[in-house]
Amino acid sequence: MYKWIEVKSSTDLSHLQDVIPWEYNPAQVIDKLSKGLSRAVTAILIEMPYSDKDYRSTYYRFYAKKGQVFRSDCVRLHFFDLTVSFDESTLALRCQDNRISDHYFGYMVLRPTRIATIGRSIVSPDVRTGPARGSQWFTITADHKVHLLGERLTIQGFPSMDQHVDIAVCAHVACWSILRHYSERYVRYREHLTYEITTMAQQFNPGGLVPSLGLGVFHAERIFQEAGTYPLIVAKDNGSPEAFFQQLIAYVESGFPLFGVMSSRSHAIAIIGYERKIPVASGSGSPRHEWKEIKSLVVVDDNYLPYLAIPTDVALKGPNDPYTAEDIDAFIVALPEGIYYPANAIAQVVPKLFSFKPSLLGGGKADLVVRYFITTGAAFRRFIRSCESGTDPQLLREIMNLPFAQFVWIVELADEAQWASGQVALRAVIDATASLHETNPLWLVYSEEGAVVFDRADGSIDPHDPPRGFAMTATANHTFIRMDQNLRPIQPK
Repeated sequence: MYKWIEVKSSTDLSHLQDVIPWEYNPAQVIDKLSKGLSRAVTAILIEMPYSDKDYRSTYYRFYAKKGQVFRSDCVRLHFFDLTVSFDESTLALRCQDNRISDHYFGYMVLRPTRIATIGRSIVSPDVRTGPARGSQWFTITADHKVHLLGERLTIQGFPSMDQHVDIAVCAHVACWSILRHYSERYVRYREHLTYEITTMAQQFNPGGLVPSLGLGVFHAERIFQEAGTYPLIVAKDNGSPEAFFQQLIAYVESGFPLFGVMSSRSHAIAIIGYERKIPVASGSGSPRHEWKEIKSLVVVDDNYLPYLAIPTDVALKGPNDPYTAEDIDAFIVALPEGIYYPANAIAQVVPKLFSFKPSLLGGGKADLVVRYFITTGAAFRRFIRSCESGTDPQLLREIMNLPFAQFVWIVELADEAQWASGQVALRAVIDATASLHETNPLWLVYSEEGAVVFDRADGSIDPHDPPRGFAMTATANHTFIRMDQNLRPIQPK
């Protein structure tokens, strides 16, 4: 059965309760949708019954064994704007411009579990209440394909669901969200269903009450290991929380969603993005990390709709903010194989880069922002190719010829004016496969004045020999475009 509901005001959402059976707790769903979705969502298509693989994985292994009888099927809600209409006689979606995906905002599965019924969901960050027009919000997403009434739709988003409370709690859901994103974004990772996540945390099937008692950080680490990733645990040092958050934002900038731990709240979340501040000069004249330019983190919390914004500083906390970034005391980043140089090591390399352009620190005349993240050598070359018209020909040839490892760290330095306009003064490329014992992990450093090249793949070069260098020609007096590639900007609707 399919039912089309137009949502011209928040009160129209109450019609969901007339269609959706009570086991799916439509009242709670209506409350979350009315608070969490923008007015851009003007129509909802109800699909029922719907067979959801994640719920079925828990149904056959858990709910079907209980004395209380649970339904085996789910309900799926699809979100549209009124550019799309529904023909009940032919069960067809119609669109004024024939581009249904452009007017599709995702779906939400409802489980018949009576409580915490919101299951596997992919919702566009563009229709989440919170981000304002003109603000700088960025989040990790992947393309998710949806088959509906003979249409193949695509939605960009990040997976989310409510915790089951019994068979899966917040930590299971955070692991599930991250691994489901990986399986959609990267072909090397397979899909893991909800029940699998609960069993992957232990050496044996825990069964009984164990899953509902929660997970420790080392259980989550085991889940990521079992899924074929290489998890790195980073804990906050109370003596230096700044270094912790610098690493956190570096990995988020790299496109890696993080498993965030809040021990004081016995809670886990997925950290998937951030909001940048409006640039303001600090007046210090000294370098500062990008973390200082972050106003909020974007997280997936199973108690809320996805893309919840939490302030970075307790001083910015509003009455409706449940917590701040300061409550996060550890995170896990699930890395692919081949990244051996961690973010805290990059922080030790950055001071050495100023020797390549001493004028950046000259006279304390400008604040300087430092940013670094991981990307692939192939992605870096694609980015440079897209900027070919403003790139020095010799620099272009060097970048295309250098035998980069699969993964590289990119470091970008920009003064306050360049940062505000999305430009950088200096960029360095660092080998992400380098050893912590190496004195020089650099591949390349360049600014508008010149470039220095380190050919790490040439084993015949004496490490004490000076690197190759050359002066720029076509890019004289020209700054470079900031490489914002790993995250998707949120465009509020």
